Amino acid sequence: IILALDWLTQQNVGLINVSLAGPRNKLLNLAIDNASTKGATLVAAAGNQGRAAPPQFPAAFARVIAVTAVDAGKRAYRQAVRGRHIDIAAPGVDVFVGSPSDGRYVSGTSIAAPFVTASLASQREGALSILSQASEDLGPQGKDQVFGHGLLQADTLCTKG
Repeated sequence: IILALDWLTQQNVGLINVSLAGPRNKLLNLAIDNASTKGATLVAAAGNQGRAAPPQFPAAFARVIAVTAVDAGKRAYRQAVRGRHIDIAAPGVDVFVGSPSDGRYVSGTSIAAPFVTASLASQREGALSILSQASEDLGPQGKDQVFGHGLLQADTLCTKG
């Protein structure tokens, strides 16, 4: 992962989606800091270890946009990790993922993260600020540990430009 982040920053990739989660890793943190310093915006899945789990990384690193998942009823995904580091929610429960021959329904924060990454791809700067402005506040008013800034309203971002 560290080598991939280094290669991506060498290629001047400005937006990186990381749909995996695990324990804190100092070398990964350094690689993310390096990518961020070079201008990359990183989006990561919060993790699917449950509400009582500790923060998962890389989503819990300060320079990463942490994405949680919600269902069609705007309820938090029951397996999603929670915490102060959560920045934004996106669809991630029973999302149909097609393939050339068929498809299936899948769930998880790794399914939600690409919604955020795709929405940011249409923007030029101010990623987290843009996301918070394009969100429907869920849960307690303001940023919270379950939904972050709220449910991403991608249609408001994707129609601008």
